Amino acid sequence: MKKLLFVFLCLSLTGCWNYRELNEYAIVTGMAVDYQDNQYIVSFLIANGNKSEESETKTSLLSGHGTTIYEAIKDISLASPKELYISHLSVIILSEETAKRGINNLLDFLLRDPQSHQNFYLLMAKDTKASNILSILSPLADYPSQNITSNVSNSSKLQGKISDASFNQFMEKYLETGFEPIMNSIIIVGDIEKGQTPDSQDKIEQDAYTKLDSLALFKGDQFVGWSNQKESIGIDLVLGEIGTMYFNVPCEEGYAVSVSNDYDVKYEVLSNRLKIKAKALGSLREVSCHIDLESEKEIQKLEKKAEEQLREYMVQAIGKAKEYGTDIFGFGSLYYKKFPNQYRSIRDWNEFFKNYPIEIEVNFQYTSKGTLEQSLEREES
Repeated sequence: MKKLLFVFLCLSLTGCWNYRELNEYAIVTGMAVDYQDNQYIVSFLIANGNKSEESETKTSLLSGHGTTIYEAIKDISLASPKELYISHLSVIILSEETAKRGINNLLDFLLRDPQSHQNFYLLMAKDTKASNILSILSPLADYPSQNITSNVSNSSKLQGKISDASFNQFMEKYLETGFEPIMNSIIIVGDIEKGQTPDSQDKIEQDAYTKLDSLALFKGDQFVGWSNQKESIGIDLVLGEIGTMYFNVPCEEGYAVSVSNDYDVKYEVLSNRLKIKAKALGSLREVSCHIDLESEKEIQKLEKKAEEQLREYMVQAIGKAKEYGTDIFGFGSLYYKKFPNQYRSIRDWNEFFKNYPIEIEVNFQYTSKGTLEQSLEREES
């Protein structure tokens, strides 16, 4: 009995000791990396456990400068009364200037640091500093970093224009032969300064909020350009990384809004061209044109237009990648696996990719018209 009590007390005391130690850490939930005047500016979003009043912000943003990422982080330590702890890091925001220079040193740090669990999202700040993204407060989440990660997680499942680009997925493509990575971008809508104040959370209409935007294209570790919204959908279609997507099918004077959550894509790699065969099933969610939805012929016409629309998204996406000379689809990886000797003879795959013919075939079928059997029309009196 005494032995059991001794074991119990040891376990209990050990747990309390860990708890006290945790309170001595500054828990980092978000990280931003800007570049200015030949120096990195690293900002840490820190969960502030000492704030108890509901009206007060629960986070702090500390920044440091340095010629390297590590030096900038050590500079932050000089301003923090607690030891910085990054194991709870959930998101990293990069500025356009940082990404244009190349992020190999940042990736090296994140892989090398023993505290980094590497289970976080990478995003690029568009038209603003990376640190500004982490300073926008939201009434929908305790921390700005939590708001961003939840947004990426949900949007990647519900919209075809957002990629579920975690750090591990980025690294997987970055390290794979014949594959270039992509990254989600994020913007600020509204007044940045007002959006940084706690008072903005109490308003029905927020002064500012963050919003996911298009995709950032990389070549190696360097950012080379942005896609637009339609190209972003096309990128995910070609990659086959689609959970649920919606798109507008033009019909007469309006649109038939279509939703698909059943999508599959296959590739046939040949030495002189590549064939893409995509298949999707979908349903109608909104119809703003006069069309007989009970007519099989009319539905087939609509399906044909849907196929043309999806194919156009894919053509635009491939055109954008070829314009920047970056194979973000991993066609080079497929080519390497099938024709390793021919691949090795190609001096620069990304240059070869620019002129590599790609054929696209899309098959789309409607499986549901929703709860209405016809388009909603009002008879004229």
